[in-house]
Amino acid sequence: MATTLSIEKFVNMRAELLKEKSALESRLARVTAALESTATKTASQTAPASRRRTRARNKMSLPDAVLQVTRAKPLTRQEILAAIVDLGYKFTTKKPLNSLNTALYSCKAIKNYGGKFGPAK
Repeated sequence: MATTLSIEKFVNMRAELLKEKSALESRLARVTAALESTATKTASQTAPASRRRTRARNKMSLPDAVLQVTRAKPLTRQEILAAIVDLGYKFTTKKPLNSLNTALYSCKAIKNYGGKFGPAK
């Protein structure tokens, strides 16, 4: 008799758990659908095509421009930046000195001469 009661108790608990599982799965499906619909709306609304930056089309690469302006004598970073801009090189970044630093320190054809940069000899 005690076994019959525990079996009935188990069956009832299992049925309740299955009901709860079904309710949770349907709620999860609704939440997932809501998140997916807002994700597509958010992605399309974040940056209109007219605001996106495009890469500037320069006639020469940044390292080539640096080598051209430092051919006569080594220059500081700020002097190089001014000379490159005067040369007509276009930067699309808000901080062009960061791009220049990358070129100065990664290009093997450019050497640091105590704070001034010029062609490696």
